[in-house]
Amino acid sequence: MAAKRKKNKKMGRGGRIALAAFAALFIAIMALCAVASVNASVVRVRRADLELPDLPASFDGKTILYASDVDLCGLNTARKSGKLFAKLQSLQPDMLILGGDYASPSLLDILNRPEGAAARAERQIGARADFFQYIGAFDAPLGKFGVAAPEDADQSALAQQMNGAGMRPLFNDRIAVSIGDDTLWIVGVSAETANLNSAGSAFARDDCVIVAAYSPSVLPVLVTSEARDGGRWADLALTGHTHGGQIRLFGRNVLQLNRQEQQYLSGWTVENGLPILTTVGIGCEGVNLRVGTAPEVWLITLRKT
Repeated sequence: MAAKRKKNKKMGRGGRIALAAFAALFIAIMALCAVASVNASVVRVRRADLELPDLPASFDGKTILYASDVDLCGLNTARKSGKLFAKLQSLQPDMLILGGDYASPSLLDILNRPEGAAARAERQIGARADFFQYIGAFDAPLGKFGVAAPEDADQSALAQQMNGAGMRPLFNDRIAVSIGDDTLWIVGVSAETANLNSAGSAFARDDCVIVAAYSPSVLPVLVTSEARDGGRWADLALTGHTHGGQIRLFGRNVLQLNRQEQQYLSGWTVENGLPILTTVGIGCEGVNLRVGTAPEVWLITLRKT
């Protein structure tokens, strides 16, 4: 009996359509990741002229370079961020304010390394130390200041790293910046538990006070607390931590944000007469990808009304 020939089964029309759809989806995802990676690596310089009624005359025209959420991880190395600030030096800011979240674990770091949180924190502290060596070369005639986020590991070590870079750590603290007889105050808020109601009692309402807070979470208290003689005590609030959602698809954020962070997601707002800036930051959390947001720093020129 003659052996039966085996027939080659050809893929049906439905299978070909499914394969083509899968290939198209794969290509689209890879293209999106490529665009998101490029988008995450290009830092924009945003500029704003801000009129402050309480600004002393000597500070009219002075500039602040405000940057937050460096988030050293993955491709965003200390060397890369150091080169960024070397380029930003050409802006010649009078003051530098850094808003916390200096290093974070990458997603691959968490998945591939079994040693645990302590070892990851140690690597982050090392990367952070390298970053602040670059910041040490950054020149800001009226001072360099930094706050901390709760996620910043070993804040005593962070304060030492800042001091070594010629920065003033402002961890729930304040400092007076003076030009002649004129004074401007900078207040750093590094924790939600900071008692901002009592902080306001240190100032009169006609003092000029710039508040740098690690997160918009503190804003509800900040905008309602009063100076010792009544009225609003803060003149400008600078916040970060939201990353603008980092990856925004169909109006939704990939990052989990609380209600205040959703409300003050990015950009400028005014509450109770207080101008508030929420920057989307420089780095990324977990993976160096951004969709619907772009990394940024802000150069703010202070103006006397």
